[in-house]
Amino acid sequence: MKKFILSLGVALGLSTFTFAGHSTSEPTKTPSEIMKELITQDSEFAKEHHHDYFSVFQNKQSPYITMITCSDARVHENILEKDPINKIFSIRNIGNQLLTSFGSVDYGVYHLHTPVLLILGHTHCGAVKAALGDYRNESFDIIKELDHLFIPLKDLKGTAKNKKEFEKIWIQGVERNVDYQVEMALKKYKKEVKEGKLTVIGAVDDFINAYKSGEGRIIIINVNDEKNVNNIKKMKLFKDLSPKLKALYIKRITN
Repeated sequence: MKKFILSLGVALGLSTFTFAGHSTSEPTKTPSEIMKELITQDSEFAKEHHHDYFSVFQNKQSPYITMITCSDARVHENILEKDPINKIFSIRNIGNQLLTSFGSVDYGVYHLHTPVLLILGHTHCGAVKAALGDYRNESFDIIKELDHLFIPLKDLKGTAKNKKEFEKIWIQGVERNVDYQVEMALKKYKKEVKEGKLTVIGAVDDFINAYKSGEGRIIIINVNDEKNVNNIKKMKLFKDLSPKLKALYIKRITN
């Protein structure tokens, strides 16, 4: 837990996004160039990591975080850990949703017994943006996944009058979705939370500086359904953080 808290400051600055998670341009690399890059980088990794590195987890994994996050290519484990291998049990889908991935989350909570369940949303989430609009022309399976976002976002849908106002509603939607996923997790893992075996943390990967803490910060917005920022800062969970780090990392845009 302490290691998780102290590692929150390790973050990478990333770029922005467009509607429904679609890239603004076609990939610039050919398949052969991509494979060359993959093999070259893996070769470098293998040379830098010897048997002693791998022997620790060759027969058993021992992560301390179960993380459910968005499939978005800009959101990855190395924003939390420089080396996330054997530390983060990661589940990814569009919109960081539990209802579509409870089996995988169960494995992290019930079998790996991670003390932290981290639900990580992110700014400029394409799934949230799509769910706030008309996504009827998407494929059937995408529609099915986006439909699960309807409950937390239904009151925000169609309320923006202009682009600037939509940006505010978009980040509100990201927070509401994270809050909803935390709520679902607490219903499912109520026993583990009550016994102090599991802490459910809702956070937002902010790579557009929406929270004014700097690009690349992981902003804590919810702990076990506690959304009051001042109450969260007082939690024993964050006793190792300085007031300055608490101010940077624990905040909300919406109440």
